[in-house]
Amino acid sequence: MKGRRARPALGLVLLLIFVSMQPIVASTSPRAAVDLTPSTFTTSYTSSADASLYDTLSRSTSLTGRPTNLWVIDGMLGVQHTLSVGVENLGTSSASNVAVEIVVLHNEYEGFELFNTTVYSSTINSQSTQTVSTTWVPTYSGNHTVRVTTSHASDTNPTNDVGFSTITIGFLYERCESNSAWSRTSNWRIDADNLLNGASSCRIGGPTSTTNYGNMWTETLRSPTLDLSDAHPNPINGYGIGFFYTGNVVQGDTLQVKVSSGSNVANLIPNGGLSGEVSGQPSSWLIQLSTVDGRGVPWLEIPPSVMGPSSNIEFVFTSDSTGNDIGYWIEDIVMFYDQKAASTEFGLDLQGTPSGTSARGEWSDMGFTVRNTGNITDKFTLESAGLPNEWESRFTHPSGSGLLAGTEITISPGESRNFRLQTKPPESASTGSITGTINVQSVQESSATDSLTFSAGVAPRYESQWSSISPSPKCSPGNVCSHSVLLENVGDGSDTFVISVQEISVPTGWAFGVSSTQESSITLEPSQTQVIDFTMAVPSDALPGETAVVNIVSTSQADSNSEVIQQLSIEASMISDLRIVETWDSLETDILPGESIDLEWEIHNDASRLDQIQFNWSLEGAQTWTVSLSGPSTASIGSGEYTTMRVTLHAPDDGHAGDPAPVITPTVTSTKSLITISGDSVSGPRIAQVHSLTMDIVSDGFIAFLPEQPSPIHFTVKNHGNGVDRVTISVEGLPNGWSTNMLVDGDASDSTFEIDLAGYSGDEVNITIIVIADASMSPGSELWLTFSADSEIKPLTSPPSVTQVGYVDVIKSHSVDDWHNHPDNVRIGGMVNSSYTITNTGNVVDNELRTKVSISPVVPGLQLTIFIDGTEYPPNQFIPLDISPGSSSMVDVLVTIDESVTLGTQVSISKYVIGGTTESPIQSQETLIFTISEMRSLSLGNPPLNLIEMGPSSRSDLTLEVQGKSTQPEQVSVIISAPAGIEIKCTPQNGAGIPTVTIQQSPDVNDVQQIQCEVITDIDYTDGEIQFLLIASDEEVIGTFYTQVSRPQVESDGFEIAGADPIVIGGSMLIIVLAVVSLIFALRLRNRISDDDEIDYLEEDDNGDLQQIPDQVLAFSSTPISNDIVDEATPLQQWTDENGYSWRTMSDGRTQWWNGSDWDDYA
Repeated sequence: MKGRRARPALGLVLLLIFVSMQPIVASTSPRAAVDLTPSTFTTSYTSSADASLYDTLSRSTSLTGRPTNLWVIDGMLGVQHTLSVGVENLGTSSASNVAVEIVVLHNEYEGFELFNTTVYSSTINSQSTQTVSTTWVPTYSGNHTVRVTTSHASDTNPTNDVGFSTITIGFLYERCESNSAWSRTSNWRIDADNLLNGASSCRIGGPTSTTNYGNMWTETLRSPTLDLSDAHPNPINGYGIGFFYTGNVVQGDTLQVKVSSGSNVANLIPNGGLSGEVSGQPSSWLIQLSTVDGRGVPWLEIPPSVMGPSSNIEFVFTSDSTGNDIGYWIEDIVMFYDQKAASTEFGLDLQGTPSGTSARGEWSDMGFTVRNTGNITDKFTLESAGLPNEWESRFTHPSGSGLLAGTEITISPGESRNFRLQTKPPESASTGSITGTINVQSVQESSATDSLTFSAGVAPRYESQWSSISPSPKCSPGNVCSHSVLLENVGDGSDTFVISVQEISVPTGWAFGVSSTQESSITLEPSQTQVIDFTMAVPSDALPGETAVVNIVSTSQADSNSEVIQQLSIEASMISDLRIVETWDSLETDILPGESIDLEWEIHNDASRLDQIQFNWSLEGAQTWTVSLSGPSTASIGSGEYTTMRVTLHAPDDGHAGDPAPVITPTVTSTKSLITISGDSVSGPRIAQVHSLTMDIVSDGFIAFLPEQPSPIHFTVKNHGNGVDRVTISVEGLPNGWSTNMLVDGDASDSTFEIDLAGYSGDEVNITIIVIADASMSPGSELWLTFSADSEIKPLTSPPSVTQVGYVDVIKSHSVDDWHNHPDNVRIGGMVNSSYTITNTGNVVDNELRTKVSISPVVPGLQLTIFIDGTEYPPNQFIPLDISPGSSSMVDVLVTIDESVTLGTQVSISKYVIGGTTESPIQSQETLIFTISEMRSLSLGNPPLNLIEMGPSSRSDLTLEVQGKSTQPEQVSVIISAPAGIEIKCTPQNGAGIPTVTIQQSPDVNDVQQIQCEVITDIDYTDGEIQFLLIASDEEVIGTFYTQVSRPQVESDGFEIAGADPIVIGGSMLIIVLAVVSLIFALRLRNRISDDDEIDYLEEDDNGDLQQIPDQVLAFSSTPISNDIVDEATPLQQWTDENGYSWRTMSDGRTQWWNGSDWDDYA
């Protein structure tokens, strides 16, 4: 059923008139002179944009039709405000430049100024008012007090210079706009059709502004989660939330405002919530009124219990099953609360260096200062800490009045207050100082605290004490004697004591005083002692037993009341005459540890009366020996008699070898005369060295010895003797050919080493014997090795030993050398050889031992040949090896390179060696890599004239030609052989005068070089053949040119060579041979120098016609050279036919023709 209940908005407005703000001051009648007073205070938003957002429920408003006094807040947190103050001049004279102080105070704290500024007015005439303004951005929400103070030098009435007002700052303002952060269930909407200000409002109702809400609804408008944990727990004026609303809700349906924090929930509207119709809705708006502390306010009070770190504000609409209406619109939700002061607003600082000293049982006094560095009037408590439980402490004001424990003291911002800390040490306290701390703690803010270290001292006690260090003083008549007393500082502070003597009963002629060598003023530290020497003189006529009495006095200079007196009785004694005589002829030089030796002396009394003596001795040196009397410590000796003093020296059980006994000096003291005499000092024996060694083997079980391999055996040697020993290690059972090395604590050593005495860190050493088995030992042989340790200093009766049992293990092992030769500059048409050695390092023949050599690439022109110990084997397959233990096999590898191989080819020769067992194979691989980087092809060019006729003393020119291709420059030299009487001069020549040309580097194109020669004949030369032998720099023979030189023929009766003489011909041939040998020698010498290799030439063969080229030259020769001995044919005649072809006949009957590069046989 639908029902309507109207609420007149006018009644609410009339009620608010009674709680509106009162003026700061009331008007008064005019007064004389200047009388200034603050009269009004107003606030407004500095920015019009801010005013449009918040002024609907603010004190200053631009909202048309809203009553002036209908407001909840003056401003918003963090939003700039303008504070305006009206200053009225009630006097009869004008005033200029009036100072107006505006202070905003937090209501919940004393003296917490949120804002403080001073502004100045212009001239204020009599009976006039002027407004001054300033701006302020609030940093705390809630209820605050504004204090305004006017100040002017001519103001005659200061009683009305101060006025007060209030200002309330909001925390939250929700306008229900489209950008609202509040959450809504489905039937709460942002409604732009009905609004109070802005662009919209929040509505609970139907989907349009004219449709009703439904039945059985529970719909919620909820704020974001708010952190309200900084709310002051005890607000003076309370917290509140206000809002405008309009619309209609039928009876039984309600709108409730809830604030919650966790499980704490507060319903702010009584009687279940809002219900009924707002008169004039939807254009008329109401604000809910409540009563707080007996005053009507336009907001709902929020209890502090729901102000937490996760609080929410909710508008909850609930409808029942019957009736409905248009619903409610909500606008301008504003909430404020008093925020606690931040911890940074509080600050307490302790200042000073408190320190005090007092005697035990008395109070010390030390001062310090507490300063309020915060912005709030605070209360604090004081506490001292760190003093022992037996100590007492208390705080006082500077006046001396005490502070009870826990007293709360008020202090204003910036104020400093002085206090005193007093401490009282107990009688048991030690002299010195201890430190503690003074703690100050804010009552309102737990984090506002400070501490200051203080020092409490205990004044020292000054006191001395006399102690006797010898019997009562005695002195024989007619002598001056000394007497010493021990003075000790028994106080607990450094002190100086003055020594003096007081005579009590001293016979005539006696004297007693501080010794002339003794200082009379002694400074001693606590517990320090010093012997004080006194001198006493007894006259010669004094009778034995006669006495004198004196007081010795010690007076403290630190405390004049501290004086210690000791009384002494001085006695005249008899005159003693004693002698000490040794009873032995010689002493033992050394004794074992724990043994003893006795020393005896005779004590003779040569005085005329009986004497009583005490035996004693003094020691110098070792203090570990025990010295004791063997007999009584006193004796009575009649005149002319003697007694025996016997002392036993006992060597320490743990004495070290060579340690000496202490030097002992016997002394006897007469108890009759107090005279002490000493005998001669005696140097006792030394401690003899005890030799004792033990061994302990570390190895466990059998050891397998491997041929030629080190096998370590570990054991320890420990010295149980009392001195440093030198130990020798010996071994028995070592087979012939085996060897050992020794390590002592990891360092190499011979068989002898030093070991420290027992009880020291070096008294035990770790021995490692490295056993190297001979390879000839048969596998499986068992052997027992016994190692013994003995002292080199003094051999032991039964030296300790340890035994290690082992056997020779079967070992299959081998070693492989690296490639012996690593060639470079390999030439096409040459050969490469290298080798490696395989050695059987085991002790049996390894049946699995084999090797393989392979070549890559596999191309025509590369041929690999393998020789093992001189026998040829095929490449690229494993070859079994039968090598005895300790023996080796040599593997030679030869690679032949013919002309078909491409320049720049990289060749890899890989060797593989495998041995050992199938389970544990031993294998290795190494690859020899070289590059074919050189090529050379040299040949003869066009031949010179094969026949020239020359008369005596004539000249003729010849041209020699050589050609070739090469990857590097090549020198070609010419060896010339000519008959007697014929001289050949050729150019160019090398430095040795040998005709030489250089084929330039040209691997692709023939380089042709010429040698120009001049043939010169003597008047009686012998005709014959000139031979031009062309040889490369590596002694390779390129070819030979022949030219026949003949005289013009003259007829005679028989056949003869014109101008020839058999002797001359033989001489010419000899010259040719010598020239060839010289050229070859020169070339070899040059090559040897340039290659820096030594070449040993083989001797000539039986015929002496051919010299062998060494293997190392053959290995890298670019042209294979035959070692076969061949009788070469020689040219007999050479000519050129009409077609330009050159021909010659040979000594073996062959005819040859020149093909442009070589001589070919003509068939």
